[in-house]
Amino acid sequence: MTKSLEQYNPFDPEVLKCPYEFNKELREQAPVYQCPHTGVFFVSTYDLVVKVAKNEKLFSNKFSMMQAGGEPPARDDELNNIRKQGYPSVETMLTQDPPEQRRYRALCQKPFSASSVAKLQPYIENLANELIDQFIDDGQCNWMDAFAVPMPVRMIAYILGVPIDDLALFKEWSDASVYQFAADQNRAEVLRSAQLVVDFQHYFAEKIEARQKQPTDDVLSDIVNSNDEGEEPMNVAECLSVISQLVVAGNETTTSTFAEGLHLLATHPDQLQKVQEDPSLIPNMVEEMLRLSTPTTQMWRIALQDTELNGVKIPKGATLMIKFGSANRDEMQFAMGEQFDVTRQNLKSQIAFGKGVHHCLGAPLARQELIVSFKVILERMTNFTLPPEQGDLEFLPSMLLHGPADLSIRFDKK
Repeated sequence: MTKSLEQYNPFDPEVLKCPYEFNKELREQAPVYQCPHTGVFFVSTYDLVVKVAKNEKLFSNKFSMMQAGGEPPARDDELNNIRKQGYPSVETMLTQDPPEQRRYRALCQKPFSASSVAKLQPYIENLANELIDQFIDDGQCNWMDAFAVPMPVRMIAYILGVPIDDLALFKEWSDASVYQFAADQNRAEVLRSAQLVVDFQHYFAEKIEARQKQPTDDVLSDIVNSNDEGEEPMNVAECLSVISQLVVAGNETTTSTFAEGLHLLATHPDQLQKVQEDPSLIPNMVEEMLRLSTPTTQMWRIALQDTELNGVKIPKGATLMIKFGSANRDEMQFAMGEQFDVTRQNLKSQIAFGKGVHHCLGAPLARQELIVSFKVILERMTNFTLPPEQGDLEFLPSMLLHGPADLSIRFDKK
């Protein structure tokens, strides 16, 4: 039975956890929909999401502009006092528009090029095998704890030069950065996350200053000392902003794809059989996993002038939410879009990494990590199933991200 869009609260934690029904109703009823509860315009079909994402001159990524014309945020002395202990917030890649945004991308591009990422393949293979060694004989594991979380955490920590002894702290800081997008925060958690972000800043500020004085062979040093076409290297606050974005994009989103991807294999044994019989399908399988999971499920945009989208008038200063997760399941673009098909033909058009000038800088690294890791996983494990206590895959109620809360699996050793 069709449900009226007015019956949904798009930011209700339950809708954020499971947005598929709402997204489908949006695509069918109103591809550009202004929510009466919030005033936000939701853009849900593939063609329209791509159109907005590629037009940075009309739709801005400066999220701080969302307060323009609205009520000023309530004064929070306790929270502000915590933040004052850290470094000022700087708009760099994600929340900046060209031409300024191009400077930051240019300064950070080199370590995430295809040639640079290719050099990481042996490390990824060794790390994947090391993690699997720890549970392969058990025939079961909590996949989040055993692989989906530690693999990306250790990977991004490695390329940033974080010592293995600091990995627990690194994961805690990463979670705090992500928690800023959660929809169910309580007061104590908000303050705790703010303090952890400050701790993260001071930790990396020391490393940034050290690499400014004495460069080393890691991505952090590349970022800190990059000098593109005469551009000045980034200062400490700018570097911290970039590193924070890399931690979230390179850690949490890859964790989500490892988790949802493994769940897809466990619940689609026919697709698992196809890819194990023909491992050359693994890169295509990874693209299909990215399409269905779309860890960055939606993102803000701000209209820079009065405009019209799909016949809907959008005033200057209006807030839009472009729904990548909905676009990636749009059946006008992907036939049988809700189905998992490792042989799907048009996956070059999936937009899990965004589109336009804000296409994810770390996409080559994420793809390499996923492809190489799943190759190792499928060489060593098969017959994935879910234990009875697992139930349906549940997700965290994040505003922008869509990550699984937990996943346990059973498997056979090959």
